[in-house]
Amino acid sequence: MKKILTFMLLAVTATTYGQQPNVRLTQLEQYLPTQYIDVHKRQNNSAGKITYMIETGGGHLTGGWESYFKKGLSEEERQQRVLTVNSRITQGRQKMEGVIDYFRTTFASLGKNATESYLYEFHKNGLDTIKYSYMGSNEFANFEYHNKPHKNNDNGIIDYSDYYYSYYHSYTVPTGIKEDDMKPFDGKAFCEHIQPVLKKFMKLKGAKAYPVHWQHDEGFENDRDFFLTPKYGRDKHEFETHPGLVTGTHYIIPSLHEAEAKALYKELDALAHDYVNSHPEQPYAYKFTTEFAGSDDSHIIHGLPDMVKGNIYKGSDEFFLCCKRERDGSYHILTLNSKGVYWVPVDYAILKSYVNGEKTYLKGMEPKKDKK
Repeated sequence: MKKILTFMLLAVTATTYGQQPNVRLTQLEQYLPTQYIDVHKRQNNSAGKITYMIETGGGHLTGGWESYFKKGLSEEERQQRVLTVNSRITQGRQKMEGVIDYFRTTFASLGKNATESYLYEFHKNGLDTIKYSYMGSNEFANFEYHNKPHKNNDNGIIDYSDYYYSYYHSYTVPTGIKEDDMKPFDGKAFCEHIQPVLKKFMKLKGAKAYPVHWQHDEGFENDRDFFLTPKYGRDKHEFETHPGLVTGTHYIIPSLHEAEAKALYKELDALAHDYVNSHPEQPYAYKFTTEFAGSDDSHIIHGLPDMVKGNIYKGSDEFFLCCKRERDGSYHILTLNSKGVYWVPVDYAILKSYVNGEKTYLKGMEPKKDKK
């Protein structure tokens, strides 16, 4: 049986690496970062297939330049600022036009061998709407662009536009594993697999590890205490009506180890990716990243950034590997087991435990208002 399982995993791995996305789309996705456009990649594994997803998008609001023209400016200063704003608008428009041209030529070339393709453009009085799509046997890609033109309103600023664009590309690789043959994600085995690099983190001076216990029972409410409001009974799933409990380990690395932390992160990422690729029988979501998530406010909406999310198949229990750099420069790695509704307290970085509003802080990290 062991030999059969080993052969099956090797066959799946060969299939995974043998199945390649369309080369033109790959070239497009390599080009976008050269234009300072962030490209996000992830892979999800479910029964019978692994799906790879690549996406990017954003908008540009040119409004706000009005504040550049303060009262009391001399005419010479005003004219100079008009030239500066117009130059920036022109450069931005030319850059975006170059990006759109790359999408246009890419999707035009894809249509020749597509199972289904769609190219649409509408242009009138500076208003642009562009939609491209491509579908292959196991692949889909879509690009959309919309802009809203503005004209000079006697302040010296030439025509400019607000725009929004989105790009999504996915392709699937069959694993041949049926739903009934899927196994729960093994968080314990995953943690053992990444232990070699976690031990390296812990050898850094000042690095510490703490147990996690965050409990949130149904009926307890305090929106200020957590990133995402726990939703009990959402989608009418029975397993989401019982209390939320998160346990695991929280690793904290001081900010003075920036160079080491960045290097070790790459090792951690490589081991995590190796584990999920070696276990197509376990459902997971993996995000391709290159470094610790930054200390911006995005986590307030989305919670802690996770590199790996493992699903306990046919249930709500989940495993998370989360990595983040906080505002004080410290690095945080968390291996979390979630039962019931997943949630994270806002003060996670300094908490030892949280049980329905009762907080126990890590030694020496108590907020001044909570110290006695």
